[in-house]
Amino acid sequence: MTKNKNVMLLSLGVVGTLLILILPLQQIWSVKLSFLEAVAVVTSAWSVGLLARNNPLGWWIGLIGVITYAIVFYQVKLYADVGIQIFYFITSIQGILIWLKGGEHQMEKPISHLSKSQFIVSAIAFIPSVLGLRTLLIAIRGAAPFWDALTTVGSAIAQLYLMERYVESWYLWIAVDVIYIPLYASRGLYLTSGLYAVFLGIAISGLRHFQWLYKQQLKQQV
Repeated sequence: MTKNKNVMLLSLGVVGTLLILILPLQQIWSVKLSFLEAVAVVTSAWSVGLLARNNPLGWWIGLIGVITYAIVFYQVKLYADVGIQIFYFITSIQGILIWLKGGEHQMEKPISHLSKSQFIVSAIAFIPSVLGLRTLLIAIRGAAPFWDALTTVGSAIAQLYLMERYVESWYLWIAVDVIYIPLYASRGLYLTSGLYAVFLGIAISGLRHFQWLYKQQLKQQV
């Protein structure tokens, strides 16, 4: 309990410090894209790196990246990615609660695997969601509507899996990262494109680490 409390206090301190750096910008919409993108890149990389190591502090750090990326993506007309940032914000807060108190007796939630029924539901929902979002993006003149829709839906499912500490979340993150790298480069977001190349490496590392943790849990149950 004390450990969880210390993590929460440290998380709030880090997030508060980062907010102090961002909030004094009175006209945030006019801030140069490169500055906001740099803030988003640093906090997002930090966040994903922590989550890949199974550290819940990553959810808190990621909130800053989510806010700044929402602004960045709006400016380059990747509207689906703006929407996914709002989704990330909500699910990040949920992720904190699930990781720390989602297990038995409100203890830390263990690593687990996706069930077959959950996989089937995800697969069935995936295609119509992508097609529906693509249609919407075309209507509002978004950039790269198909790829934006595909990565957005894939990321949303991966985020839901990660919230529940499913090993399979990292397989999905690997897939969307491969697509995101050229997508963001095509919109001139070279820092973000480079970030997703880093994310790809982190996702591979996260997959291996979660697989190892899952095996350790099984050994402890024997």
